[in-house]
Amino acid sequence: MALPAFINQLLLMLNSGMVLQEAMERVALNYELKDADGQNSFILAYTKIYRDCRKSGENFMKSFCRFGNESKVKELSRVARILADGDARGTDMWNRLADEGEELWAERKRIAMERIRIAESKMSFPLGLILMGLVIITAAPAMMQMYID
Repeated sequence: MALPAFINQLLLMLNSGMVLQEAMERVALNYELKDADGQNSFILAYTKIYRDCRKSGENFMKSFCRFGNESKVKELSRVARILADGDARGTDMWNRLADEGEELWAERKRIAMERIRIAESKMSFPLGLILMGLVIITAAPAMMQMYID
């Protein structure tokens, strides 16, 4: 769920003139400054990779690409491949990253709409019960009036 926001941050920094390596490090620093309690597993893994690379001196880009390829998340491996191509070959990755980010946002939106539909269907039964209760409460005085007369 954090991958589309990560891509947007990278695109913003790349568009402002930063180099890819520097932009990725800046994103990692921003993630480290945030409170770690509410973060998801991608952000925690990303900051861990950054800290490990700073300690060992390994290339951060290569470590992230290895993490993306080893993960079982196909979207993350696609993003890692795009970043690796951009870093190694110098290809124009901005458009490819933007397209991937748009696809991820669309997928996230689809998941949210699906959850909304599920919540609507779960709430229809209690709503029906409340409506039946209102009908009974409203109709009860009229029914009692008919039996009394």
